[in-house]
Amino acid sequence: MEFLYLSPEFPPNFANFILQLDKQGANVWALGESDFYDMPERLRNAIRYYVRADLTSTETVERALEELLYAKAAMGSPNRFDVVESHNEIWLGLEAHINRILNIPGIRPEDLDRLKKKSAMKRQFTACGLTTARGERLKDAAHGLELAGEIGFPLILKPDEGVGAGRIHKVTDPAQLENLLPALGPEYFMEAFVDAPIVSYDGLVDCDGRLLFENSLTYGDGVLDYVHGKDTFFYVERRIPEPLVKVGRQLVKSFDIHRKFFHFEFFFVDGTYMPIEINCRPPGGAILDMMNYSVDDDLYAAYARMITLQERVTVAAKKRFYCAYVGRRNRDYRFTHSQLRQRLGDALVEFGENPKIFQEAMSRYRYIIRSPNRERLLKMAGDIQRTKDSI
Repeated sequence: MEFLYLSPEFPPNFANFILQLDKQGANVWALGESDFYDMPERLRNAIRYYVRADLTSTETVERALEELLYAKAAMGSPNRFDVVESHNEIWLGLEAHINRILNIPGIRPEDLDRLKKKSAMKRQFTACGLTTARGERLKDAAHGLELAGEIGFPLILKPDEGVGAGRIHKVTDPAQLENLLPALGPEYFMEAFVDAPIVSYDGLVDCDGRLLFENSLTYGDGVLDYVHGKDTFFYVERRIPEPLVKVGRQLVKSFDIHRKFFHFEFFFVDGTYMPIEINCRPPGGAILDMMNYSVDDDLYAAYARMITLQERVTVAAKKRFYCAYVGRRNRDYRFTHSQLRQRLGDALVEFGENPKIFQEAMSRYRYIIRSPNRERLLKMAGDIQRTKDSI
């Protein structure tokens, strides 16, 4: 197995994919933007050859690919790659481009609209017979004002193609919209604001499109609230509601997802799961680790086995624990970290400081806790985020 991995250095926990691929006997080659010696030694040892390149430049990447193929030939390795993968949405277009120019099986540039653009996703949701929030891609400022009059306020403005909460605006009145529209870049999407809980349907699909793992998250607030300063909180459910499983599986099939992790988000409105967007990658940050903690299994290893063995693999399906991500910023909290470690005991399975690029949305520090009991999990999360002035 000749595996080309894009951006092995980020996010840090995704190095586990490369470590597991190497353990399964795959030859892992890599392109990334970090200095090779800034990466952990274990990761460096699992990569056969690495080329540093500006991944935003197609020309630079193509030169880097030539260098990689030259190195492969010099080392007596086959002059090909069997799989290209990044597990990171920002490089999905690059993955598709490399697949096309090197004739590697996988997503192609013509697949990107339905996998990355919210306007195309919404058309697909509608074709599946699913209810969505009213919205359209904007043609110009005049169209934006007209559409806002039809949708009403509040509303959301977001890039048609974007990751996370970057450049998303909640607009509450016409004056704010008139001031904002001229400053927006091209290809913005306007959508009705929905005040409802957000849940996810996540998982892993094998090379034949069969589901290997399913998961669901419940969010305390939306990502936009976290970006604006709220402490981050969400958790892995122990049981996925059957209606969510049904609509999630329908979308996996409709979007033709193969050999990929996925992360779908929904509003839960009046007993109905209303799709927001799909992501053809693992859920971000520490969520993959939380999924592992919830079942006491290893999805990094399962992915590596799936890719290298080219056959159906198994992953523990029974959720033994609810597993929560609880973020803390630089506030005056009631309990110190030392006190929390004592109070939480074995329920605290991970603590750390997030990479700076994650801190706006994911808080500065992360506590990952688990419990078979939802009420206990919520109580522990409350203790972590309780400030002194909330007593």
